[in-house]
Amino acid sequence: MTRPEEIAASLLPMLRTWVAGEYGIAIGGSYAKGSGDSLSDVDIYLFANEVLPAARRDEAVVAELGVEARPESWGADDPFVQGGTDFWHVGQRVECWLRSTREVDRTLRACVGGEVGREYVVWTVMGFLSYTALADVHSMMVVDDPHGVLARWKAAVATYPEALRQNILDRFMPEAAFWPENFHYRTAVQRGDVIYTSAIVQQVLQALIQVVFALNRSYFPGEKRLAHAMEKLSVQPSGFARRVQELLMPPSVDVAGLETQRRGVADLVAEMRALAFDTPGSGASG
Repeated sequence: MTRPEEIAASLLPMLRTWVAGEYGIAIGGSYAKGSGDSLSDVDIYLFANEVLPAARRDEAVVAELGVEARPESWGADDPFVQGGTDFWHVGQRVECWLRSTREVDRTLRACVGGEVGREYVVWTVMGFLSYTALADVHSMMVVDDPHGVLARWKAAVATYPEALRQNILDRFMPEAAFWPENFHYRTAVQRGDVIYTSAIVQQVLQALIQVVFALNRSYFPGEKRLAHAMEKLSVQPSGFARRVQELLMPPSVDVAGLETQRRGVADLVAEMRALAFDTPGSGASG
């Protein structure tokens, strides 16, 4: 298996032809976060304000790597905010994600200032949380940064922003606490309405996950392989990652099983709420 750094280095001459003006190139995704394995693709981030149209990027991949690379590009060319070109190289899947430098600048400033944005898109369970951009920048491995763009961003997110932490706690702790004793959740349990109860459980647990990362002043790394990331957090309810995974499936899909699940969710919410209020400097207000 070829190392991601070697793959990125070999692709640099081609990737540089895709951009005009200031740019930065980095390795992101699971390898940058230390959780890559044999099933992981190689994520390459390319930041610029001007990029080649998708069709020309596909042509460049074929010209450089051959038709067996099977390039697939996505996203809008104009106005350019984000897009990508995915292909195969030395037997590995490479996903090259292109993002507007201007847009990343705006997002980082907003999130460092405390903005908690969420956009509902099809490829993410919780919706796209704007502040995951801070995690991407914090963890990414810089490959080519001739204009110092990536170094400037990394400096901006080196310390977890307290305003962001406070707003995550204020938003997601009440969301999680809304459901456990809710009348409609209780009656759904009594009816055995698994479709409804499972959606509630997922919503509560995903909100608690946002809370636990904020409590630890640790950037939420995205939805994949969360158990691995959560096990490293020092401030959390006992066995948090294990309990989250167990609660996603009730012990049975009858009333008794759904009630056991509801009580487990309620206990976890109560423990997290206590941590949010009792942890020094938590500042939780709801």
